[in-house]
Amino acid sequence: MKTMVRRRRLRRPVQLRTTIAAKLTAVLLCTQLLSAADMSPQSWNATEKKHVEGLQMNPFPPRARAIQGKSAIISDTGSPIAVYAGIVALKNGGSAADAAATVALTEIATQLGSFISYAGILRLVYFDAKSGNVYSLGAGWNSYRGESDPKSIPSSQSGLPGPSPNPETSSGSEGRKTLVPGFMAGIEAMHKRFGKLPFAQLFQPAIWYADNGIPVTHLLAPYFSVFGKFLARTPEGRQFISQAGNEHPQVGDRFVQAALAQTLRGVAKDGAQYMYTGAWGQQFVAAVQKNGGKVTVADMAAYEPTWEEPMATTFGEHRVFAPGGENDGGKAVLEALNFAEEMNLGQAQPYWKDPQVFSWLSRILQFAAVGAYVTPEVAAFQREHKLSFSVADRVSKEYAKVMLPLLEQNQPSVPSTDSHHSAGVVVVDRWGNLAALVHTLNAAPWGTTGIVVGGVPLSDAAGLQQSRLAQVKPGDRVPDDMAPVIVMKANKPVLAVATVGASLVPETVRIILGALGNHADPNILLSTPPLLYNYAPPESGESYIWKKQLVPDGAYDSDFLRQLQALGVKMQQEKRQQVLALRGTAAFVVFDQTGGTLHSAEDPNVIDFGDAY
Repeated sequence: MKTMVRRRRLRRPVQLRTTIAAKLTAVLLCTQLLSAADMSPQSWNATEKKHVEGLQMNPFPPRARAIQGKSAIISDTGSPIAVYAGIVALKNGGSAADAAATVALTEIATQLGSFISYAGILRLVYFDAKSGNVYSLGAGWNSYRGESDPKSIPSSQSGLPGPSPNPETSSGSEGRKTLVPGFMAGIEAMHKRFGKLPFAQLFQPAIWYADNGIPVTHLLAPYFSVFGKFLARTPEGRQFISQAGNEHPQVGDRFVQAALAQTLRGVAKDGAQYMYTGAWGQQFVAAVQKNGGKVTVADMAAYEPTWEEPMATTFGEHRVFAPGGENDGGKAVLEALNFAEEMNLGQAQPYWKDPQVFSWLSRILQFAAVGAYVTPEVAAFQREHKLSFSVADRVSKEYAKVMLPLLEQNQPSVPSTDSHHSAGVVVVDRWGNLAALVHTLNAAPWGTTGIVVGGVPLSDAAGLQQSRLAQVKPGDRVPDDMAPVIVMKANKPVLAVATVGASLVPETVRIILGALGNHADPNILLSTPPLLYNYAPPESGESYIWKKQLVPDGAYDSDFLRQLQALGVKMQQEKRQQVLALRGTAAFVVFDQTGGTLHSAEDPNVIDFGDAY
């Protein structure tokens, strides 16, 4: 008995110290939060706030502009308000991770959760200056463990290009089109590893705009006209639309998102778990199940973002890093660069000046885009040459060397990949840390489910990816195409690209070739004609590689087009509206290692904004 009493007495100081430590931690956290600078727009410079809010009203920058900085820089494909919020985070001592998170969180609120979402997904490639290492974070969709027949999920032909489904013919199983989102868990994981500011502070700009509202822009008003009918399918969706004060939001109407503000406060206070096992996560499960979905509380609780070894290849003296894990977009980018290096395209004239380079590059990009599909011709070529490459071998130099002759042979038609409605963010901070982040709703604006939880419309991504879901075990991560890239030389970053859009692989590859091979100025890179991916299957007499190449109407002179025709390249000129739907859009930063200057650009024909200091 005495021994037992003595042991209890010995334990009390330990328990006391633990209790005191916990209380001190809580006090320090509260002190930190109270002393943290206010990053909400109410504290911003009034003139600068008015300026970026004016820029926000139109999707394109007003003029071509070179962006340069010595300390820090941000390039973003979404929102000038969000860029400014990220700059505020940097000036308040935030890291590249803090600023990237602030930009992403803010632009979802300012874009009204249309093509990007708090219930979406993200990919990150991050350079940590202190360690000199590049890291890859995947926070894609998780499937539901109870969804055993993904091929029967109702189809959502809601991406661009292609027709949108009719909301009047909804199957009543819209919940089956949803997936477990990864965005918020990914933001938290990035912050925990590389952040410096308090997590809650990163939400301040987004919460302010959700509370105070933001005018409906010239980009978003047409979205409501085209896609609002899907939101109107449910009472919650109709309530979401009415946040502008009427049933048909018009340009200039102030859109106030009170329910979203409450959701964001919950995450800021409780962390990402609020959207998985907390109040929002529970509402998600109830709403999806009500609409026929197979999600469970266990599915939400099991979600974890994954830190993965990035994939990499060399390109001349450079080393190119792309996302690791189950990522198809990164594989396609690295595969295309290997083919380009094998053909010495880095030393050739730019594709927009040399028709022969255009011809070769277009074939490379078409081939890389279908590389995830082992077609019969690819298998036959490998058997004929006694090769045994796997899909994973696509990023190797050997693969490019021995498979290059196949580019001159016919390829069969394969299913097209889904289009991308996303945002790309590139941030460099004062310490040299670098974040290249892409996040997406992975569907048409607001999705087509009509399901809204806590002010957040839910994507119908599963209705677009039945084939991918059929290839993974129920409950596992779904492969994605997001492909942010960091390029290094002599262990220092020289280029970072975060591309979004239907033609994200061509855009990423052309930016890398243009910057590293052609040494083109950032403004030239943005203003030159984009390379467009043709989603249509080959027509009679065509192969998948030698099918029509889509070119912007008026982008090339008649002599250039005649030379392409002489090379056997079939072309189809596309009007501006279709080009905007098909092109990739890149946020990117170029590093001048000699002068120590950071460079990016804006162009009035590209949805791309930036700032630096």
